[in-house]
Amino acid sequence: MQIHKLFKFYSKQYSRSEDATLLTIDEMLWSLKDGKWHNLTEIIEKSPLPQPITKMALNFLQEFNFIQIDEKEGKAKLSLPMFNFIDEIQRIEKEETLIS
Repeated sequence: MQIHKLFKFYSKQYSRSEDATLLTIDEMLWSLKDGKWHNLTEIIEKSPLPQPITKMALNFLQEFNFIQIDEKEGKAKLSLPMFNFIDEIQRIEKEETLIS
């Protein structure tokens, strides 16, 4: 399912804005920033999105290689490219803070 369709469906079904959904997806990614495996049940329970939408968001993130999901173990973690990207963002932010 394409992301814009996900947002339109979500907005119609649950009366939440696309911005709120994007913010939740962003928070999911940042919660996985340590690069370790995290329990899918906990990720779903912590999400303010309804469970079906959270699962669709996780599937989207996996489909586009933002995260890896181990269905057998019920765990998720950032993909290596996404981990490296977030790590680089944090490094740059830290450098900018030190310069300021």
